[in-house]
Amino acid sequence: MSSRFELPVTQPFDWPSLMAFLQVRATPGVEAVRDGVYTRTFGTPEHPGTLSVRYDAVKSCLRVEHSGSPGDEKQIAPRIRQIFRTGVDTAPIEKFLQKDRWLRGFIRQRPGLRVPGGWTPFEIALRAVMGQQVSVPAATTLMGRLMRLAATWSDDSACVFPSPEQVMSADISRLGMPGKRIETLRALSRFFVEREAAGLPSMEELVVVPGIGRWTAGYILMRAAHEAGDHWPEGDLVLRKALSPGEKMVSHVVMARMFEQWSPWRSYATLHIWKGYDGTNSRPE
Repeated sequence: MSSRFELPVTQPFDWPSLMAFLQVRATPGVEAVRDGVYTRTFGTPEHPGTLSVRYDAVKSCLRVEHSGSPGDEKQIAPRIRQIFRTGVDTAPIEKFLQKDRWLRGFIRQRPGLRVPGGWTPFEIALRAVMGQQVSVPAATTLMGRLMRLAATWSDDSACVFPSPEQVMSADISRLGMPGKRIETLRALSRFFVEREAAGLPSMEELVVVPGIGRWTAGYILMRAAHEAGDHWPEGDLVLRKALSPGEKMVSHVVMARMFEQWSPWRSYATLHIWKGYDGTNSRPE
C-alpha cells in the first residue's frame, strides 16, 4: 500500500542545489538521492516506512509518495517542508544580500537557493559532530558506521535512523573516531534524551554539551531551525578563506564583523558562499 500527496513550493526554487547538498550527505541505509529523487526511511524499528520526493517544475510542487496510510501525511508533510524549505520566499532574502557586490555574483548564479533542513534536529546534530575536522565524504562514511552500530535494520540495505536512546546504548567505541568525539556523541545523545519534546535547543544550550562549539552549534541551528535565517557556522574554514583577500586569513573577529552586515540572513549568505566560492573568487579588499 502506498499514498501520495503534493506540497506547493514558492518560486524561485533551486532543486538541483538541494539535491547536490543532500546527495553527498545522505545517511547510508536511511537516505539516498538518485536521478533527482530523494528517498528515505521513516517511522520506528517496529513500524518502518519509506518515502520518495520528486520535484514537478511544471506544477511547482513536490510529489511525495510513501508506504504509510493517508493519515501519515500529517506527520510526514511538515518534515518534508522542513528539509526542502518549500515555503521560503527567497526573493526578499536575495534582494537584501545583493546589496553586497561580492555576494551578488554568487546569488545571481543560484536564485532560489535554500538552506537544506533535516528530518529531525537530532539527525542534523549527529551529522554535525561527524563532520568536525573531516571531509564531507568521510563524515558520510562515519554516519554509515554509526547506523550499523546503533540502528535497527529491516534488511541489509535499509534502516530507520536511531533514536538518541539507541545511540546511547550502542557500542560506538568501534566507530573509528577520536575518543573525545565519541564522548561528544554520547553527551549529545544524552542531551536530546533529557530534552524529550522541548523543541529546538538554543546556541547557549548546545555549546554546554562537551565537544560542541559555536561552529557545530551554528551548523545544527542553521539546518534545524524552522525558519532558517541568521544562524551560521562561526569560524568555518571555507568561509574564512572566501572572506580573505590575500594569503593571510582574516581573524575570527573580523569574520564575525563581516557576517554582521548580512544579518538577519547569515544562513543564506553561508550557503551562497559555500556553493559559489571556488578558491579563486575570494572577497576583494
